[in-house]
Amino acid sequence: MTDEELIQIVDELEAHADGYITLEQVEEALGHSTADAIAQSLLLVDYRELVDPSTGERTAVTLCRLNRQHPLVRQLTAW
Repeated sequence: MTDEELIQIVDELEAHADGYITLEQVEEALGHSTADAIAQSLLLVDYRELVDPSTGERTAVTLCRLNRQHPLVRQLTAW
């Protein structure tokens, strides 16, 4: 998969999401690891915890998004 295809897929995910998207969702949509895209700074990740309001249970989650400041991302997603 090319960087351009990856950017297009993640841009679509972000456009249709009700909120944040997870690294797991991105990798499922791509069908492979995002390690290279993260290393190239095409994708940014953020480590968070989700808290279940009824139980207080915490679950680790990794959020993922396009780096809108990356030159290639900016070029392909400018509108």
